[in-house]
Amino acid sequence: MNKIFFNLISEDIAKLAIEKDNYYNCIIKDSNENIYEGFILAKSQTGKAVTICEISFQKSTKDKKYQPRLTFKRTDENYKEKKVSGESITQRISFHGGDDGYREFWKMIAFLKGFKDLIDTGSFEEEYRVASDREVLDYLKKKGESKDENTYKKIINELGIDSTSVFYFLTTIKLLQSYREKIKEFIENDKTETDVQNWIDEDRHKHRQDRCMIFGLEFLDFKREGGVSGNKYDILTRIGTESEERILIELKSPSDDIFITKDSSTINDVKKEYSLSSSLSRAVPQILEYRKDLEDKRVGDSELQKIGVDGELKISKCIIVIGSEKKDVRWNKNLREFRKSLSANLEIWTYTDLLRKIDSTIKNLENRK
Repeated sequence: MNKIFFNLISEDIAKLAIEKDNYYNCIIKDSNENIYEGFILAKSQTGKAVTICEISFQKSTKDKKYQPRLTFKRTDENYKEKKVSGESITQRISFHGGDDGYREFWKMIAFLKGFKDLIDTGSFEEEYRVASDREVLDYLKKKGESKDENTYKKIINELGIDSTSVFYFLTTIKLLQSYREKIKEFIENDKTETDVQNWIDEDRHKHRQDRCMIFGLEFLDFKREGGVSGNKYDILTRIGTESEERILIELKSPSDDIFITKDSSTINDVKKEYSLSSSLSRAVPQILEYRKDLEDKRVGDSELQKIGVDGELKISKCIIVIGSEKKDVRWNKNLREFRKSLSANLEIWTYTDLLRKIDSTIKNLENRK
């Protein structure tokens, strides 16, 4: 069975938790029930050399406490240990700079420290309540009649936990619920792409970073309508705080068609023929041109600096958000087949997909333990 390691370079560690597996051991898992053997701390530019930390939790026979046990390794891309080069008999793993993974190292240490009371105590279940977001939510739901901030603070103090993370957690769910209703409104009322963009930029961009959570919590640092070589892209973002690769998002109307259909008569039957709509046909070369214009800019270019990019800019993915799904089996099948035909760095999302992403994020947050 292949070991799975959590990538601290590009993924958000906040989705992880430590849980008891059995009497002797604990595990690291995420909200999708994926279990991780440890963390990826650094990768070489080619990706063929990886620094990992394997973690196991074992219950001591002396003090009955769960203890994290760490093993640092330098491996290849398949997590097989690399041979020591030259005449050396040891391999030194340092955490001196960003390329070495020192940020990821301390991120991992902070994560483990956050569960210190849990993994160091024999009474795991009794202590786990102190750090469980799920328990806080369940407790607050029981107190559903109390919705003012002071009452929430009182409840949180009763549980003896840090209120900052809890309020952020609850606020995120509340925002996503309101954004879900807004996307539904856009779909049901045939709103235009301008309506969507104006909503994101409302109140002089005050809500931009929050409202762009509709695209997923993994995206950060949103730039809107930057100008490059006379062209204006809709949204430029990236995954995680450390990643230098960007993602371009092009917004089209929720009411736009993805396909146009026409009846084609044969001797025995009348069939519907599907072809790409003019909106989507224009959007694909448009976003690819934006990507080329951005990537062709040299390091230090003034237009890149205006959008906060100091080094080389690499666009790893282009996403077009357009239209909504139909209650038509053949239409949806054609959409699936069309998506399969696209390259890995071009994706077509519908506003229905945004609703599903929001629902999934809310569910993961509410079920988070």
